[in-house]
Amino acid sequence: MLKKIEDMNYYELLEVSYRATAQEIHKAYERVRKIYDPNSIALYSLFSPEETEKIRQRVEDAYRTLSYDENRRDYDRTLHDIPLTPEPPQPELRYQPRPPVSQPRPPVSPTIVPRVEERPPAPQEPPSASPQPAPTPAPPAVPEIPQPPPTDITMFTGAVLKMLRELRGLSSRNVADATKLSARYVEAIEDESYKKLPARPYLRGFLFSYARALGYEPHRIVNDYMKRYDAAMNPPKK
Repeated sequence: MLKKIEDMNYYELLEVSYRATAQEIHKAYERVRKIYDPNSIALYSLFSPEETEKIRQRVEDAYRTLSYDENRRDYDRTLHDIPLTPEPPQPELRYQPRPPVSQPRPPVSPTIVPRVEERPPAPQEPPSASPQPAPTPAPPAVPEIPQPPPTDITMFTGAVLKMLRELRGLSSRNVADATKLSARYVEAIEDESYKKLPARPYLRGFLFSYARALGYEPHRIVNDYMKRYDAAMNPPKK
């Protein structure tokens, strides 16, 4: 089940890896900022203007924090389940002694070293088994960046959306919780019960959220579904 926005950390909110570069963070910020634009039709039925403004402010805070190395290291220390960003290496200062003034050395007489009889090494006992260190826990899973929908599908109908949801291992309740839609709207979308769905602008927003909950870029999915919706709701006059 997807996390709520208020429960996400800055990396999850921008949908980037904990080891993302500054360039990757900037690209992610531009993408997320457009998604939560106040003029986005997709947000009308999902968030109030006050909620949208809080989300946008949180996105700005995440970008300002992760864009600067010092701020990012301080923030990483507050997250106990990710590896800390390593400190930049500091130049090692070593004391360089002055070379001594060359002095003439007295002659050295050869030293006779007695020969020592070599003995075979004594057998060593096998090392006792020591407890293995506990494995380091893996960092928490980050929400996947939306992927393009399958190219072998000619039209994204309600039945196709249901099939893709089931392939992801999600129930209609999972999608409802992730998108904040009611379960009956999710079922109406998949059954193509158009008369049970809201007005056209709100439906586009629902489909946008539905596609993102499945992990796909929404544009083609939304366009295909709305073509079928328009054809059914506005049939050509005879």
